[in-house]
Amino acid sequence: MTNIVPLTSTKHSNINVKDSSNYHRFTKEHIIPVVIREIITLASEFPIVFIKNAKTEEFMPVAMMGLKNGINLYCQSELWTAPIKPLGFNNAPLSLMKSDPSSDDVMICIDEDSDLVSSSEGQPLFTISGEQSDYLKQRANALLDMAAWTQQTSVICQYLAEKDLLSPQQLTVKLDSAENNINIGGIYMVNDETINNLSNELLIELKEKGLLSVIYAHRASIHQIPRLIAKQNAFDANSK
Repeated sequence: MTNIVPLTSTKHSNINVKDSSNYHRFTKEHIIPVVIREIITLASEFPIVFIKNAKTEEFMPVAMMGLKNGINLYCQSELWTAPIKPLGFNNAPLSLMKSDPSSDDVMICIDEDSDLVSSSEGQPLFTISGEQSDYLKQRANALLDMAAWTQQTSVICQYLAEKDLLSPQQLTVKLDSAENNINIGGIYMVNDETINNLSNELLIELKEKGLLSVIYAHRASIHQIPRLIAKQNAFDANSK
């Protein structure tokens, strides 16, 4: 459960935030939203695919951290063992929220029920005089950067969709504990046929936008599926 409220010096003057590599809060989220700028880095560990919002029909890139709904194979313990992680993992317990739906102004919020919130440990959010601490300023800037990258990602995904570069795909995997293959649907990818049929004009356009390397990283990341299969087999074996 969360209890997200606006962060104020009056109410939270004695609040500290602990830095932690425990991401157990994501234990039931097998796909994690990411931003375009981190795809090349994350592709060395996680399969990166796109999913489509059923209501808005907007696409977003996600890192696959599990093969089954409700099981994040990387966050089952308190120890994060992968060499990299999504940028969004560092946001909690802080977040940004619009101060008014009709305005672009945002305010910093905090999840008061987060395990990262403490009155005795961690970094203070405010100084004795009630000003933002250097730590809070750094965290606020990181949140603003993430918001900008998220907006950039939305624009790029819309561009990819308009260029018909994202195609529905079904992944088929075989697990030791399953008699039949598992089919994973609802994902979109830039496939081989699409790449091979790119016009020279679009190819140059993608290169100039810096998207060609992102697309190749996304496609190469699918080779991380065997890593997830091995993790799922180990998880299933330990659950018996």
